Amino acid sequence: MDKPSYLTWLIAEENVILDNGEPIVCYRLDYVDDDVILDNWALHIRRHYISDEELSDSCKSLNLSEEEYLRQNVIPQRGERLGATARSNVISEVLFSDLLEFVYGLEVPRYRQDNMSGKTVSEHGTDVIGYKFYHPDKTPDERDYLITVEVKAGLTQKSTDVIEKAVVDANKDEFRLAQSLDFMRRKLKRMDQLDAAKDVLRFQKKADIDYRLDKCAAGMSSLTEIRELEINGKKSKIIPEIVGDELRLKGDASIYYVHGKQLMQLAHKIYDRCVR
Repeated sequence: MDKPSYLTWLIAEENVILDNGEPIVCYRLDYVDDDVILDNWALHIRRHYISDEELSDSCKSLNLSEEEYLRQNVIPQRGERLGATARSNVISEVLFSDLLEFVYGLEVPRYRQDNMSGKTVSEHGTDVIGYKFYHPDKTPDERDYLITVEVKAGLTQKSTDVIEKAVVDANKDEFRLAQSLDFMRRKLKRMDQLDAAKDVLRFQKKADIDYRLDKCAAGMSSLTEIRELEINGKKSKIIPEIVGDELRLKGDASIYYVHGKQLMQLAHKIYDRCVR
């Protein structure tokens, strides 16, 4: 999978913290109306749902154009029930998957949107799973690394409420992760991504050889700017009203937040291009 060009629009913000003083990894999505980048982003999203080869085969079998087939069977539309929600959820999950893979260098298999039973169906289980092997040949080692990310999107919201919801979900037990890993491995096998399925199998065998596990949280909303305050002579951007020990992640796991202006409008603009 090629690195999508829209990632150049993600601007890292420094010194962003929660009310409880916990640091947060924060990016501002500073986009413009660039048709080339938006088209590239739309194609990147569409290929999460259906490959070029499968799309071509389905269109030939049903005697439909690509646009007709995608509108009817694959891409959630604005006017459909839960269409906007589905668009918001998937574009956010894909964005954080891209961030982990292309910015932080993890392997992040893409499988959740492939061959869905309905255009607005949401898969159960962990939203994003990525991993990194310590050894280049992928021999199992206790220094291998698995990261899970619970993603909450509120692209019509101008608040940071999504962060709290993401942290609550990220603290769920490991039984849910075990089910997600097994579903991921089986689906990757059906997609003929056998190497990735073998990678996931290693992380299902934690009892045989341990590895580092971080359960992270991620939120995305349309807050334009984060307020900046000066505390003890240091300027920091504060995410408000995220307080309490129950909203702390276990260990050193990170909280990610992406924000920008009118992100739901941006999502619609991208998704409308997904059928071209």
